[in-house]
Amino acid sequence: METALITGANGFIGSHLACELVRRGFMVYGVHRSPKSKNEEYNRFVEEGKIVTCLGDVSRFDTSKLPKADYVYHIAGRVSVWGTLDEFLKINLGGTRNFLKYAKRCNAKCFTYLSSVAVYGFYGYKLLAEDGEKKPFKNPYSLSKLETENFVSEYAAENNLPYVIIRPGNVYGEYDYTSSHEVYGHVKEEKMIICGGGRYESCWVYVKNLVEAIILTSQSERARNTDYNVADSNTSLRDYLTKVALAFNVKPKFTNFPAPLAKLVAAIVEGTYKLLCIKKAPLITRFTVCQNCADYSFSTEKLEAVGYKKLFSEDEGIRRTVEYFNQVF
Repeated sequence: METALITGANGFIGSHLACELVRRGFMVYGVHRSPKSKNEEYNRFVEEGKIVTCLGDVSRFDTSKLPKADYVYHIAGRVSVWGTLDEFLKINLGGTRNFLKYAKRCNAKCFTYLSSVAVYGFYGYKLLAEDGEKKPFKNPYSLSKLETENFVSEYAAENNLPYVIIRPGNVYGEYDYTSSHEVYGHVKEEKMIICGGGRYESCWVYVKNLVEAIILTSQSERARNTDYNVADSNTSLRDYLTKVALAFNVKPKFTNFPAPLAKLVAAIVEGTYKLLCIKKAPLITRFTVCQNCADYSFSTEKLEAVGYKKLFSEDEGIRRTVEYFNQVF
């Protein structure tokens, strides 16, 4: 039986990945900070002994206590629009360094790092390929992701460690208590606010399609030692949210915030928070505004060239997500 270690295994993406690997016959070891997952299937597999959990902070975890794994999936990381670069690097770079060393000791078949398309920045582009220039927005999350990407590729090359870097677009799906939970809730209540009319093209990926891409690229020798964008579709924010509203059987009712005004308000709010040293993230930031006020879509030709085919259409992904949130809202 092959083995896989997943950091952040009980989270949104990590739990979907863990459960799919179990279904494919893997023994899974999950490293995370909290004992329970929102994903009930994950919790059931833990109870059945098909997933073994190890609690701890990835940046300080003593990996010598872990059993060897054939595949290492580093999903854990600090995800936020607010904070200092040092705080992000401690987790995103420090944790990655820790588990790269673990993967080397294991002589792992592949180390997979989950990055983000945010490393490209928000400059208005369509179907950008992986060789596009990386100019991340001056946000600690984006900056830390790119710095960590560079470290992964350099470390892997120096140590002859097979690796894959995955850059997903806007991930949505069941058990997402980050962006999807808030957005879908606002749409259902007909209280969704959008910027710039929601006309800009963006990228969306259903979590089960993302998991398929992660597993395919890590376990195919010809797909390793490079990076991949992962997106199902390149749809405008308004069109995507309209599909969500119709799936909820409510009116696609959105309150529009003109882009220039939204950027001004975000700058003022951020400046105030920094002046007052407020650590809690503000409700509006330049990162979130700029992300939705420029075309922001990516080519997946490179991923498709190694055999990737999405399992679910955007409509089906939205339907499944809405079905889940109808049970929890």
